[in-house]
Amino acid sequence: MTEVRWPVNVKSYAKEKLSHARLSKTKSHPLQGVTQYQESVVDEEKKPEEPSTKRGGSDFIVSDPLSSNPLFDDPLNDPLSGGDELEPMLAFNEPKVNVTKSRRKSPPAPTDHWIQRRGAILSKFTTSQKLTLSAGSNKHERANASSMLPEKVRDRLEQLDEMEDGPNLSNLTQAEYTKTIERWSLYAAWDTEQRVKALKLAIQLSKLLIDTTTSQFYPSKFVLITDILMKFGGLVFARLKDKSAVVQGHITIPLRSDFTPEDVPDSAKETASNWFFKLASIRELLPRLYLQLSILKCNKFMSSDEHRSVLMHITLGARGIGDPLVANYLRCFVCRVGAVVDPGFDSYLHPLFQDALFIYPQILSRGKRLKDTSIGGYCITHTPAYDWLLSCLGQHLSSHDLEQLIVQASEIQNNGILLNAILSSLPYNYITDHVFELVDQVIKCQETAFPVFYLLKNLGDKLTNGNHGNTSQARTMSTRDRKKLIKVVWTQLSSLEGQIDEYMESAVVWLQFVCLEMNNTKDLDVILDDIIKHLLPARTFEACYPALDKILSILLSSQDDVTELFSLSKFLPFLDLFQKESVKVEACKSILSAFRSKNEGSTRSPIAVSSFIYICKTLHNSVNALTNEDQKRDISELINNFISSVSYGRDFEEQLGFYVECRDAFSNLDSILFYLVQSVCSLAVQTLNITKGNHNKKSGSFVRGCVAYSYITIPSILCYFARLDLYLLAGQVALLNSSLVQCDSLYKEALTLISEVPPSLTGTDGRQYSTERRLIDWVSRYLSSLLYVPDNPAQQPLHIFRELCSAIESYKHWSSNGNLKVRGVLLSYLLSIGQPTFSFNIQNVVSNDKLYGQNKKYLAQVDELLETVLEKIISYLDAIDKLAQESENLEELTRIAYRVVEGLDVTQPNPNKLLTKVASLCYQANRNFLIVESDVAKSSVRWTKMLPALQKIQREIATQI
Repeated sequence: MTEVRWPVNVKSYAKEKLSHARLSKTKSHPLQGVTQYQESVVDEEKKPEEPSTKRGGSDFIVSDPLSSNPLFDDPLNDPLSGGDELEPMLAFNEPKVNVTKSRRKSPPAPTDHWIQRRGAILSKFTTSQKLTLSAGSNKHERANASSMLPEKVRDRLEQLDEMEDGPNLSNLTQAEYTKTIERWSLYAAWDTEQRVKALKLAIQLSKLLIDTTTSQFYPSKFVLITDILMKFGGLVFARLKDKSAVVQGHITIPLRSDFTPEDVPDSAKETASNWFFKLASIRELLPRLYLQLSILKCNKFMSSDEHRSVLMHITLGARGIGDPLVANYLRCFVCRVGAVVDPGFDSYLHPLFQDALFIYPQILSRGKRLKDTSIGGYCITHTPAYDWLLSCLGQHLSSHDLEQLIVQASEIQNNGILLNAILSSLPYNYITDHVFELVDQVIKCQETAFPVFYLLKNLGDKLTNGNHGNTSQARTMSTRDRKKLIKVVWTQLSSLEGQIDEYMESAVVWLQFVCLEMNNTKDLDVILDDIIKHLLPARTFEACYPALDKILSILLSSQDDVTELFSLSKFLPFLDLFQKESVKVEACKSILSAFRSKNEGSTRSPIAVSSFIYICKTLHNSVNALTNEDQKRDISELINNFISSVSYGRDFEEQLGFYVECRDAFSNLDSILFYLVQSVCSLAVQTLNITKGNHNKKSGSFVRGCVAYSYITIPSILCYFARLDLYLLAGQVALLNSSLVQCDSLYKEALTLISEVPPSLTGTDGRQYSTERRLIDWVSRYLSSLLYVPDNPAQQPLHIFRELCSAIESYKHWSSNGNLKVRGVLLSYLLSIGQPTFSFNIQNVVSNDKLYGQNKKYLAQVDELLETVLEKIISYLDAIDKLAQESENLEELTRIAYRVVEGLDVTQPNPNKLLTKVASLCYQANRNFLIVESDVAKSSVRWTKMLPALQKIQREIATQI
């Protein structure tokens, strides 16, 4: 019989568990929670009572798991225990307010509405034409006119005329024009105390509003310039308020915010009067009126109600403006300033609107004479002004007055602008009550005078978004009226031939109305069908991708369950309109993202599943060599989310068939294949749980099919470690299901990859990272599983382990520390495989401990392998004496020493020799033998038996050194 050279210590895992566990009597379960009830039992070793947190008269104790240990000081414990330090902060940070009142929303003021409209005007009214910025006037005319004026007035005019000629720039783009206006040097002049220069610059700025050459840009120009004029008026007001401060000794008392003219000193009143006199001396009517409006609030320093007469005066003065576009926007500015200065005063609003109605025919006649702009486009430039006028007026009118106003507007021929103002500005409830009357007027409106689609779009927008969340006061339309309305409107929209852009703008709005107000799949199908019919001829959809994307977003946001969209017969044909590759990919991403955010349960509908596979496949096929890793990861996450949501319940064969279809469709992304293999392995484990480990013929065949799926799929994955992990996972699943032949094949296949693993891989940050540590970790997990795999009777004992050793030897990229670590892992496996009984067994699997039953020949094979591995370690230790000083090598040497002490009988010659060698290297490194001094070693159940031998080794090493 062969002599055992490396005797293995026999372990009793049950006794080791008991020896390592600290047994103590307990009165509560460790998972009971943070609350417990105080018991009346008094322990023998009872500690002094500590103050506890009690509520009421009960014995209820709040126990914090962190506070019970004095080593863990929870910074959140003291403040939350009711200490006094936090109370002042709570009192300061928690204002006493009426919750009910704070949540109640007041109706927005006109200025709030203007802020909302400002951005819409700037984004809508743009131009690609070249612009001219000229604010000068004819000097010869000014000289002739000033010669007939009184001397005092002439001096004021000459002072203003010195710098009144502004810049004269031409061929400017819209961006350059806007940038020039925004960088106007008015503020710089004001900051340097040059008040007259600032006024002259404001005059130049207001003169720009005279030019209407590029009418489609005029609304945006009006917004930009009036914003600066309003700020200029604010500067003047702040200047006058500072001059009104009273100085008493060394103390300056500022003017209170709610001051009256009696609080203002005479010097400040005189300064305010001087400002108004200067503005009254401006020759041109338009700049004078704009500047007077910009500082209208400053009248408060002289009189409490003077501003009202000024508003009425400017209202009448606007009649002197000949251009209807300039005049209407001046009236718009009057309303804007009046709403800020005196919101309760409305006497000027009705005359303003009546004047706007009076000049309405001039708009149509002037629009017909324009060459560069159509009459419809010119009329649209007037819409913001009329909208604002009617919005301000409508807040002060009763329902009866509103009806009279609509009657008056309906009597005007080609009243498209007025209808648009009514739809955009009047209250939501009024629109819903008179919706069919308004639709009739819209249909009767002449298309050439004002675009009908524009009116229909604004009506749909009002009905969809005009309520502004005030659902408690809204009067919604009945279902019957909604259906009737959508039928009338869509009939009108469908007749818009040759106006595909206008049609799509309106279709987006009315589709949103149908989704939010009706949410009827039949109506959605009709609308989508009509959109497809309009866009398919002549491939018109290629020019409408932004509108199509909006429609898709509306459809996705309106559905709580995205899968319901696939019940629409026209949804997939609608998706076929996205034929441009990049647009189609983004549409598919939007659908899958909406599905991920809204889907809460599983789906198994054949229509939904097949449709989603088509969408996912489109996304998957978009991946090419130019796709970066972040994009691949995002696409993989979306597709994996869909795969995880499909569940066929207990129909596992149907589920496996779905995974097979997904593998065929998504074979180019490692993350998806990895997830599929994991899902199939999970399916096999679920089958094992249902059968409770006892497979019948059908379940056994199914499980073997799952393992075969994994075996076929794993080689398609490019990532080395993903393949290694999946081979190990699939092998473990095969082992659990007693499919030992497949288990051996998977484990052997994994070993062929070790030699292919590169020494380093590129991380997501672009840096190179060593693969050694990860490979050693995989070998450790592999051996932990291999321990329970029984040997194939047709092969020699431990044949898979032998192949692993060969694979490790063939790997040429080990570092000095890595070589030592991987040998230590092999040593741990051999020390465990030689035990007579393993720590646990797998159901229906006879592992090597039972298979060989401490057979002498088997143990001899284990001893032979131990000798081979330990000789490698010893020879390697002889070669790294100089490297033992390195901290990593010293740490690994210590681990090997632990393994030797735990697994081998160090009282025997060979283990003693090995331990002496290891201990000598450790002692040379830090003058200490860590095994003897370590608490870990002292906790070993064999410490008493090994202690004399260890002490002897320590004495010998110390004597030698």
